[in-house]
Formats: sequence, structure tokens, C-alpha cells
Amino acid sequence: MRIDEFPLQDKNQIAASYSAADPSVKNLYDYNGFNADMMEQRVLDIGRREYERDKLANYLSDYNFQFSCSKETLTNIDKLRNPISAAVIGGQQAGLLTGPLLTIHKCISIIQFACIQEQQLGIPVVPVFWIAGEDHDYDEINHVNIKRNGRPEKRSLPPISPLKTSATLMEWNSGKAAEWAESVFREFGETEFTKEILSKVKEVFTSSKTAVHSFAQLITDLFGDYGLILVDSGEPQFKRLQSTTLERMIARNSEVDNAFTEGIHQLTRQGFPAPVELQKNNAHLFIYHNGERLLLFRDESGNYETKNDEVSFTSEQLLTYAKEKPELFSNNVVTRPVMQESLFPTLAFIAGSGEIAYWSALKEVFHLFGFKMTPLVPRLSMTIVTEKNEKQLKETGLKVEDVLREGTEASKLAWFESHKPYNTKDVYSKTVAKIEEAHSELKKLALSIDPSLERLSEVNLNRIKSELDYLHNKMDRAMKREFVEPLSLFDHLQCDLAPDGVLQERVWNTYSYINRYGKYWIKQLASHPLDFNGKHKVVYLR
Repeated sequence: MRIDEFPLQDKNQIAASYSAADPSVKNLYDYNGFNADMMEQRVLDIGRREYERDKLANYLSDYNFQFSCSKETLTNIDKLRNPISAAVIGGQQAGLLTGPLLTIHKCISIIQFACIQEQQLGIPVVPVFWIAGEDHDYDEINHVNIKRNGRPEKRSLPPISPLKTSATLMEWNSGKAAEWAESVFREFGETEFTKEILSKVKEVFTSSKTAVHSFAQLITDLFGDYGLILVDSGEPQFKRLQSTTLERMIARNSEVDNAFTEGIHQLTRQGFPAPVELQKNNAHLFIYHNGERLLLFRDESGNYETKNDEVSFTSEQLLTYAKEKPELFSNNVVTRPVMQESLFPTLAFIAGSGEIAYWSALKEVFHLFGFKMTPLVPRLSMTIVTEKNEKQLKETGLKVEDVLREGTEASKLAWFESHKPYNTKDVYSKTVAKIEEAHSELKKLALSIDPSLERLSEVNLNRIKSELDYLHNKMDRAMKREFVEPLSLFDHLQCDLAPDGVLQERVWNTYSYINRYGKYWIKQLASHPLDFNGKHKVVYLR
């Protein structure tokens, strides 16, 4: 395995400014300019707070034990009982077969950053992966992408219920899930690793009641040796730890909403786009009702109702539920970070671009609860290059950064222009110029006869040029048939490294690479020291 790196501009304006330590965003976060001093200050800050460490560790032990977690994970959980210990946390939705590659990159980021900070700070620092099991948008996690006709194509697993409940509570048909996995692996193709890996996946799917359970088991299998701790935000028993903070969120709900609204307005005043849509009187909490996860809104009288007035509650009722039945509640993107901060002695949060952007509006929400906003560390971003990709890069003369920054289409056209046997472009351009010159005389005559013919003359010329363009394209297509193989190299590179112009890590599934190379490359990557320097990593697999 070889790993290179290069700067790659983040397309998210806020995240790019944060990563570059731009002074324009300094006021949006409590900790800025990621460095050792910031981490040391954070240790002092969390050291001034009290956490229910034993309750948290007891829960995490029970939750992780059900996935036959490693002794390293249990040791890390026990470290959380130590009053000077801290956690590095990152999270993601529970995608099928672990979801897109970025989930794996985030796990590796959490593990490596925790290890680095433990060595540098001299305190126990543990890696925690927060599974976003509260989310109810099943369409975001119910598929993987396979390659079909040079493009990503979804392979989805339909839900067994139309209810919009959390992924944690959404049970699936395990037999159908195993069949779906088998069909996906057929698309991945048969390799020396397929039989063993597919057998394990089917075993996990068959024994899992939900997609979240299967996700947790697969992540445990991949990263157990590194002591990664899992927590599922949608798990009912975990919510039993959240009562106190839930009560505060309800008691100060309008203040939470006002603080968030002001955070969004502050962003727009500074010229940044709003990362999250504002909704009037949003309570920023969901409630489970008749099996569905419904967003709550405050009404004019201070009570709460769901959209379309399906069900309503008084503030007193919600406070009682928060105390006695906290499993009825679920956080949204505004309250989830605060809930995490209230439960864990969080040294740092490993964040993707979207998270860095929407957290930029949350500073005053954190302050309402007496917390400083958790330091954000941009996660490691990577592109995997296979041996086949390396050969394609060599034959096309492209570099990985060329593909990620500009795509391959311009290079493909340039290659074709330099290799095609006939220079149709020059002949075409000269022909068009001659016709335009000749047609101008005809247009003058037409206008002298009837000035109203001006528009018709322009339409006539464009029609002639369109026909020439059509012939030119047909000539090029005929010549391209002679270069199908070399031209296809550019398309394959685009599809593999930046499908549809999007980073590979957001599209391709981890198991398509595990199927091709086995699991060993993930252990190599997790063990390879990686710099949190903001540069994009290029991982060459062999």
C-alpha cells in the first residue's frame, strides 16, 4: 500500500473556510485553528465538568458486548470511568454493508486521532463511533451503488413497513436482506475472497433484526482490534441516559430555537449560505407516536404539536415523558450535538464538511446549556486507486488530482483531437465561416426586400449551422469507434475515482473493495500513520 496526498479544495464554503483557519469564521466556533494548544485547552475545559461516567460505561459495555466486541473495546470503555479520560467521537448513518467508503474513512479518522491525542496529551483518549440510528430517512441508507454502463446505479433493499420510524427500530426481513446481499456481491464479481466474505455478511444479515444491528456488527468485525466503541443514538436504553438534558431542552425550547435562528442569521450576514433550513417554531425534537418519528413544533400557547396537527402535547406532558419515558424522544441536527456533549467527555468531534457547516450555527445553542462547542476536526478524506486504475492513469497521462479537480472529459477530447486521422474541426470551422460570410449577403438582400425577414434569416442560418454541426458530430463519432478502448480508459477513471463528478468516497461501497482485496487493506490503512493536515489522501491498493 502506498499513500500520497495533495490539497483539494472543499466545495462547501463554510467547511473550506474553517479548514483554512479563515478569520471570517473564527467567531462561529469556540475552538479555532486546530493545534496542540487547542486540545490542551479542551482537556482543561472538560475537566471542569461532571459526567455520569459509570452509567455511560456500563451501558456501552452492554451494548458493545452483544456484537462480540474485542477486549480492546472493553478496555477502552473501562477507560471512560477514569475522571481524566476523554473521547474522540464521529458518526454516520448505518448504511447497508457499512455504506459508502467515507464511513470507513471516518472510523479510521476517529481511531487515529484518538491515538495521537492520547500520546500527546498523556491522558486516556478513546475512539467512539456514534451510529445515527435516530434518523428515519430509510432511503438514505437502504442501498449500495454498483457500476452499470459506466455509471453508479442503486441496488436498494425495500423496507417491510411504510412507517417513518428510526432506523434503530425499523425491523427488516433478515432472509430478504441476505438475498439482497448475495445479489449485490454478484454485481461486485467473483474473486478469491468472495465466498468467505459473502458467507460472513449473510450470517450477519440473517442474525440481525435491523439494518443498524448489521451495521454495528460489520463495523465491530472491521475495527474491533483498534478498540472502537460503538453507540447507537436511537437505542432505547441509551435514551435512558438522556432524561436530564431532554428536560432542559424542553424547558428552554424557545431559547434553543432562537439561538439556532440567530446562528443562521449570523452566517447569512457574513455571506455564507444557510446550511440548514429554518422552520418556524421548530422544537428540534422528534417524538414517537404510533410507531412513527414525528417532528415537534411549538404553538402560540407554548404547547407542542406535530405537523398537520396530528397529535399535540402540553409542555408539562413532554417534561413528564422526558423524565419517565425518554425513549419516546429523538434529537434533530440541532439538539443531537448538544446531547452528545452532555453525555461524553468529548475531546473532539471528527466532522465531515456538512457537519462543519451546520455546527457553525450552533455555538449559542451549546452556550445555553453551559457547554463550549466541541472542537471540530475535519475527517480524513481519501480516494482509493486500484492496480487497474494505476495502469489507466499511466496510459492516459493523467494524475489522480487531475481527475478529482477537473474530471476526465476535457482530457479525453484533447486526446481524441490529437489522435484522430482527419482534422475535422478545422475543416468544419472554415466551412461554417464561409457559409456565414455567404449567408450575410443573402441576409442583406432579404432585408432590402422586406425588413421583417431579419428574424427568419437568423433562424435560417442557425438551421444550416445545426445541420453542419450534426454532420461534424457524426464524423467524429465514426472516428471514435476506432478508438473505443483508449477513450474508454478516461471514462473508467472518471467512474472509479470521481463518479458523476463526486468524490469516490461518497458513492462506492466499502465491500466492493473488500470483495476485491479482502479485509487486510483496511487494517493496513487503519494502522498507517496519517496526517490531519487537511490534504486529500490517495491510497494505492495492490
